[in-house]
Amino acid sequence: MTSNEELHDHFVKLYGIEPEVRITCPGRVNLIGEHIDYHDYGVFPMAIDASTVILAAKNSTQNIVFSNFDPKYDSWESPIPCGWNGSSSPKWFDYLLCGWKGILDFQGNHEQFGISFLLFGTIPPSSGLSSSSSLVCASALSTLALIVDGDPFEHISRENFAHLCAKSEPLIGTLSGGMDQAAEVLASEGTALRIDFNPLRSKNIQLPDDAVFVVVHSNTELNKGATSHYNERVIEGRIVSQLLKKRLSINSPSFRLKDIQKLSGKSFEEILEIVETLPEEATKDQVIELIGDDKLEECLTENTRKFTEFKLRPRARHVFSEAHRVELFEKACEEKNIREMGRLMNESHRSCALDYECSCRELDEICSLYLKNGALGARLTGAGWGGCAVVLMAADDVEKVADLPSLFVSKPAQGIRVHRF
Repeated sequence: MTSNEELHDHFVKLYGIEPEVRITCPGRVNLIGEHIDYHDYGVFPMAIDASTVILAAKNSTQNIVFSNFDPKYDSWESPIPCGWNGSSSPKWFDYLLCGWKGILDFQGNHEQFGISFLLFGTIPPSSGLSSSSSLVCASALSTLALIVDGDPFEHISRENFAHLCAKSEPLIGTLSGGMDQAAEVLASEGTALRIDFNPLRSKNIQLPDDAVFVVVHSNTELNKGATSHYNERVIEGRIVSQLLKKRLSINSPSFRLKDIQKLSGKSFEEILEIVETLPEEATKDQVIELIGDDKLEECLTENTRKFTEFKLRPRARHVFSEAHRVELFEKACEEKNIREMGRLMNESHRSCALDYECSCRELDEICSLYLKNGALGARLTGAGWGGCAVVLMAADDVEKVADLPSLFVSKPAQGIRVHRF
């Protein structure tokens, strides 16, 4: 494991100056509540020990310079002013530019200055543990810490900082819902988080003492910023919202399914009954016939106009049922009922695999393998289509899976933090 001293010495050797700040931003594992944050439904993540670390300093070269401790990644450099304004197929340094630009815009297009960053990360990339948002948040806080004195969170609240980072991520092609940033910024050591949105708020949730979470990599990866799978699901949910607004005579500009449910006054059970009457799928022409060309146009973004087919009923079924499972999971945690927690995780994975189609053969096999060996629950975590599964074990049963593949046994970790040298 690379130490802080090694990173410090590498920075000095690389740039010939002392670092001013060190930012540490954790990854996260989502215990339940997948693909519902962008519909404003609550989620249930916890921060993990694996993290992104950035050492940063102002420099006198009038250049922005990003270096990666991992030698397989080439350094990136640009003179200032740098006109970067986003990337639809992001590379590692684009995530850092995303956080950097988000802060400069927040500061009122703050005048650019020469900076040197050294990046080190222990979160497996494209694994569903939010390495990408961790990069953005770490870069944003590094930039802010070089602009202001003292504690950066005296200049912006943690909630507003998480929101700012989430609003910046479309610059790298991701229609982020805000869960990843909130989990990484607001987490407290030792507890999971129940996170809700609009307004962003979090609640520390004590996990049962006999609950142990194992994170397992599927050995497949998907970069959600470089593929259309994630954004397809976002757009399908928006179309569902238009259909439900028309069906329920709701007048609202919102695309968020939580808003539609709230305005309808329907319970989860009632809204799920209505969902079963929606079309299973529809072509673009059929969607226009159902809701009108103008309403479809409102749903689409510049990089999603090429989509021509949409699945509707199963996507809606997943969102509403998953949101209900988050409520039930919190109740099970409070009651220390780890068997019910496991049952809900298993239901969540089935819904992700069948209705949202965001699992893959490797993830399904991992979940099945652990359940056969005594796990109480197992589900994909993160966007899916590869990456990691999270497995719930009773503490007394962990030895049963000692010989199975795993990344780590996770404990709830501290959120993003800054150290000034």
